[in-house]
Amino acid sequence: MNHENKKIAFIGGGMMAEAMIRGIILHGHNPNTIYASDPSEDRRNILSILNNQLNIENNNNKIALTCDVLFMAVKPQIFLDVAKNISQITQKQDPVIVSVAAGISLEILTTCFGEQSKICRVMPNQPCLVGKGVSALIAKNLVDDDKRLVTYLFNSVGKSIWLDNEDWMHAVTAISGSGPAYFYHIMELLTDSAISAGIPENIAKELVMQTAIGASELAHNSPDDVKTLRQKVSSPGGTTEAAFDSLDGNDIRSIWKQAIDAAIKRSIDLGARTTGDESNN
Repeated sequence: MNHENKKIAFIGGGMMAEAMIRGIILHGHNPNTIYASDPSEDRRNILSILNNQLNIENNNNKIALTCDVLFMAVKPQIFLDVAKNISQITQKQDPVIVSVAAGISLEILTTCFGEQSKICRVMPNQPCLVGKGVSALIAKNLVDDDKRLVTYLFNSVGKSIWLDNEDWMHAVTAISGSGPAYFYHIMELLTDSAISAGIPENIAKELVMQTAIGASELAHNSPDDVKTLRQKVSSPGGTTEAAFDSLDGNDIRSIWKQAIDAAIKRSIDLGARTTGDESNN
């Protein structure tokens, strides 16, 4: 199926919408068929600079009337109000509705847009901004052609992974949604340690950055799993083993488990607040 001329609309023109628009244009999508609406003149101007053929509006209803796929790229706090204002249009036009708003469940989307609406909930992550993201998706009422279309869109900014169970979204949020921050923090700690050891800051940053890039590429392309790759660096009695002896002595696995569990719990709590059910808090 030819997706390049499908009409794609974005309600909310923030960073994620910008990344998606840039990605799908770079992958050959016709910019004349891309629409975006945002109340901020600054954001509309930024989007216009991406490509002068884009259709940039400040009217959500106008773009909802035109599209095959409608991205809801607004903050969770205003999601329900925005959805309510366009729901009659979407029920008539029947686009695929894609939500990238954290905590907005399929149940909420169905309540907003109707039981028969074609809806998809997505958790993308920050590296989508450079075309290296990963997006976890789960849908309701989508046929295979609809799923192929949504996959095509999110593959333009990285990789798409379809989920079978919506409950997994909380862990996805904690792992891949928050995950870039964990890697940045490790890079920050390594850089600080290098500087403390007397290495100039510019050299320390370059060492850490290239090591992170190289390790990621090797892990992605190697037939070995990450545990095996780690063990291959850890020579008996060597420096890496000494570092991991220290980490294990401080119960690093328990620390990370507690951190991820805390992120999962917060995702569950935020979802409960969105629905008004805070019984789990």
